[in-house]
Amino acid sequence: MRWLLGLWFAPISVLVGWLGFASHDLSFGLFFLTRDFYDQVFGIYAQTLGVAPETLPPLVYRALVLDSAIVLGLFALRRRKSIVAFARRCYRGMMSPRSASAESLSSAP
Repeated sequence: MRWLLGLWFAPISVLVGWLGFASHDLSFGLFFLTRDFYDQVFGIYAQTLGVAPETLPPLVYRALVLDSAIVLGLFALRRRKSIVAFARRCYRGMMSPRSASAESLSSAP
């Protein structure tokens, strides 16, 4: 499972970093982070698929969210017992001794 998360996280983080920097034109002097390169990449990809270039970035973002949800869902499915135990501990920790006490605020002087 660690390998799956690692092999998923590394390319996704590079892609998200590139999309974020290039779409906002934060190039730091590197050509592959410029908006021109970003537009060229999506232009070539759009031409290959036969769609408009401006429709591709939202599709890529949706695909990243869906893939992330699937991978994290698999992780949660594999670790469901420890996640449920953690949630129960947190819920018990949120219950303060005051709320569980029998003393009422109406009996205050």
